Amino acid sequence: MSDNTLDNTETQVFVSAQKLMKQTLNEKHLNPTNNIPKTSITTGFNAINKITKGFQKGELATIAVRPGIGKTSFLISMINNVALCECHSVGVFSLERKSHKLLKRLIQSTTGISMDKINDGNITDVEHNHVRSLINSISKSNLIFEDQAAMSTDTLADKAKQMQKHGVEIIFIDYLELLHSNNEDENCEDEKCKIMKELHQLAKDINIPIILFSQLQKPIIYKNKYKYTPDFINNNTDTLIFLNRPSYYHINQIDKVSEDIAEITIAKNINIGEMQIAELKIIENLGQFKDFN
Repeated sequence: MSDNTLDNTETQVFVSAQKLMKQTLNEKHLNPTNNIPKTSITTGFNAINKITKGFQKGELATIAVRPGIGKTSFLISMINNVALCECHSVGVFSLERKSHKLLKRLIQSTTGISMDKINDGNITDVEHNHVRSLINSISKSNLIFEDQAAMSTDTLADKAKQMQKHGVEIIFIDYLELLHSNNEDENCEDEKCKIMKELHQLAKDINIPIILFSQLQKPIIYKNKYKYTPDFINNNTDTLIFLNRPSYYHINQIDKVSEDIAEITIAKNINIGEMQIAELKIIENLGQFKDFN
């Protein structure tokens, strides 16, 4: 497969992807196996869904991550689960990376084949068919990327409303600290507080889940199971999730935590009274997060 072939396919994804609309379901009907409302959008991870019951319409969920833990890999795994496996219409605001780079990471992560091999044409017929099948799935999905850098919340809100009008059912934003308000006189914390409030209200206005990533600057403390986030995040989000890898910071050495374990802490959610923890498996060389079972 040549560079031109991949580039042409990527253009097709962004410009002419077919719009898929999911039939509206009555929220009172539940899936009897997991008690998750059918109007919820699940993460694709059973370990998390059992706790959160999925992402709810009109709610803001914040996923807080320290640098180097795998924020982008977790985002890509969720995009794959929600857009390609569950066939939901997904909007992605990628403020950190260009959308074509995210797409290449998605292809590499899902197929297990490096982009160098794909672009060099150094792949077997079986691998070629695997890549082609995935690209066709992406092209037929309603997966929409917006990668304008240094975006204001007003601009994001306008674009999010347009996405919702065109059938998008869930929005991912990567990430909070790269957004700005239109008031240049605000200090950093006041600005971020205003942004959180505006995103919280936006989720209600367009009545779809918004999943916001935040890159924490302070360490996450484990000894007393307390996780740090600023109050402006805690107070303005419906669901708060921490993504961490205990082995990365040499935490819990006595317990000899495996390097392939990610700890997903659900610190705030309407379905839980106290903080709960789920574990996912990390496949490092693919940049994938998966359930253990």
